[in-house]
Amino acid sequence: MFLASSQASILRKLYALPNFLGENLIPTLPPKKMQKIWQVTGPILLSALSILITFIFVQPVACWLDPTFSLFANRGIGKIGITVLVMWHIFLLLFNCDKKLLYDFWQTNFLFFKKTDWIKPFFLFFIVFSSFHALFLIALYFTGCLIYTPVQINYNLSFAIKMLVGVIATFFLAWTEELIFRGTVYKFFVQALSPITSAVFASLIFMLSHNLSSPLALVTIDWKLGAGLFLLGLLLNLIFILTGKLYTGMGAHAGLVFVKVFLRRIPFVAFLPPEQLSFFIDKDLRQSLCFHLAFILVDIILIIKIIKNQKRNLSNN
Repeated sequence: MFLASSQASILRKLYALPNFLGENLIPTLPPKKMQKIWQVTGPILLSALSILITFIFVQPVACWLDPTFSLFANRGIGKIGITVLVMWHIFLLLFNCDKKLLYDFWQTNFLFFKKTDWIKPFFLFFIVFSSFHALFLIALYFTGCLIYTPVQINYNLSFAIKMLVGVIATFFLAWTEELIFRGTVYKFFVQALSPITSAVFASLIFMLSHNLSSPLALVTIDWKLGAGLFLLGLLLNLIFILTGKLYTGMGAHAGLVFVKVFLRRIPFVAFLPPEQLSFFIDKDLRQSLCFHLAFILVDIILIIKIIKNQKRNLSNN
């Protein structure tokens, strides 16, 4: 509690630094837009630095208690730990920013749960994107990249609990990642940048955050995975721009992830060995170039629709 209080106090002072620099030390910058951009990006950079410093202290202690623990883990306690850490910094960031932004944060990310009208759009997007993922796998099956693997499943209470945990974990993952990257990071950028530019920057952060141990690897040796994550992040940002609702992106995100969660519990199909797959296919679809092309096509369609909507709004005004 003492460490959290001290961290909050220090960050409260640091979050004021970008405004001070923007107003006092760089007032001579030709475009005022640059000052606004610095005031918006500064707190995000400080939050990222604080997360890194906190990680440096927390990870060794956690490993001392449990050698198998890692905040870099893609699943399990480590994933929950890093999510809680990021959420804590989001709250610190927002409580030291404009109150309007804080209200918008609660309105976008939490208050929609008070009503039930979010459920239908959520499941609509869930069904569309889970079907998209499933149809893509079916296409790979008929092209010989996937093979059927008979598996015996004991449909008992233990299996039901595993499936229930998978469903809950999928929903939690979709909600928290949409809250962080669309409901917070994108919203922060769009204060100073255009919606599409903000979506690009938020998608870059979304991509890099999926490999905290070596983020630059996602643009070098693991560029296929990096490209897939960026295009996925851009897709989810564009959905958020078009609908203005967090739960539509949650549905799309959950739909894409749930197919993988389902197959992890009922593995009735399997990819061929990597050496037998073409350069365009990977068992991790985020690294499949053909999947990238599908994302690019959808992203382009959504960007065109956003631009048309912006032009229509300008003409109406």
